[in-house]
Amino acid sequence: MKFGGAGLVDGPAVARVCELVAAEAHTVVVVSAHAGVTSQLESVARAAAAGTLELRALRIRHKSLLAELQLDPELLDRLLAELGQVLYSISERRRIEPEELDFVLSFGERMSARIVAAALRAGGLPATPVDAFDLGLTTDSCHGHARPLPGFEESVQRSLQEVPGIPVVTGFLAKDPRGNLTTLGRDGSDLTAALVARALGAQRLVLWKCVPGLMSADPAVVPEARVLAGLSLHEAAALAFHGARVLHASTLEPVLDSGVRLEMKDVAHPEAPGSVLDDRPVESRPLAVTGHASLAGLRIASAGGDVPATLFPLMHAHHVSPRSLHVDSDGIELFAPRTAGFEILRRELGDRAAELDEAASVVVVGGARAGAGARALETLAGAGIEPRRAHLVTDGLSQTFLVRPEERDPAMRLLHAALCVPESVARTAGGSRRA
Repeated sequence: MKFGGAGLVDGPAVARVCELVAAEAHTVVVVSAHAGVTSQLESVARAAAAGTLELRALRIRHKSLLAELQLDPELLDRLLAELGQVLYSISERRRIEPEELDFVLSFGERMSARIVAAALRAGGLPATPVDAFDLGLTTDSCHGHARPLPGFEESVQRSLQEVPGIPVVTGFLAKDPRGNLTTLGRDGSDLTAALVARALGAQRLVLWKCVPGLMSADPAVVPEARVLAGLSLHEAAALAFHGARVLHASTLEPVLDSGVRLEMKDVAHPEAPGSVLDDRPVESRPLAVTGHASLAGLRIASAGGDVPATLFPLMHAHHVSPRSLHVDSDGIELFAPRTAGFEILRRELGDRAAELDEAASVVVVGGARAGAGARALETLAGAGIEPRRAHLVTDGLSQTFLVRPEERDPAMRLLHAALCVPESVARTAGGSRRA
């Protein structure tokens, strides 16, 4: 069971989490930092690098949580003192290295795990806080966006079997082969939970979030979006890769084809069914529409050389995952999220790479064999939207269209209405919004 920061925002929220844990048997818990704490830690780290030490707000936040839960007010004093020493060292040197920032950010999850474990014990459940890096979870040295290295399963399984009571594991954290602490980037706690589930051969992995489940579109863009009650892990991976914000594609990689049943449930409404992701066959109809609001583009000239042999290793090294890739005789055109790795890639390519105008993507997930790509093109053309690129894969899980950024939201609404609304809903005004 994994609990995100929004589900641990205050004392009553932590108490609700403890009730959910108490209702399960043979459980391992993975926790994020309390809501907003990671951002606070990054701010105080960068302030320290500028010469200002400010730990008061973080101290008050966590002391207030302890008071709300009637826990030992000195429970986190050792960690807070250690954090203060690290920040003082940064302020003395007036700079912060990537590995130091990871170390500062780690205090969010480390304090959260200790609070949740103590709250469980106060409720009569034996529980032990566990730092994920002590389990043998090892990653590369890409600080801020580290990726797990193979061969961790046996160590994680053995270590967790030795933990007394319910293990409450820090999400987001690991170590590289040299022993330096690393962080796993966006949705890193979800990834930690998936890695632990795989290592243990778990039957179920429940991601408790503050949303009702995976949706057929972003409800902020498409008000008619519905909860997807069930879909295959591979469909969910396609949805996450192409922009669904509540789930990251890296979370699903460890559990694909593993037999683990993944559930997404609303921590505020645990009785609701949520979404179930498992090894069921993929649907023949379109399931969802998603996309990225902003993609940076590069045109890499061939210049008589083998562009893929140069470009692809660089993309892998800097964790650049293109959402659109077009190859022709003059070179390669790629569009990807503008991450730190993308900027490094652009610099390393130098004069061979020309930056292109920003684009957005609109992606239809599912229904390839039912002609979803052709139907999507017809729908967009009827609205006067002409994609810059269209990647149609008849045996794939997704159809991708590059459009101008201002066209993305109307295109998503059009395609959702045309392709993803079940006939029973489309026929009945005000019909059920749940798939």
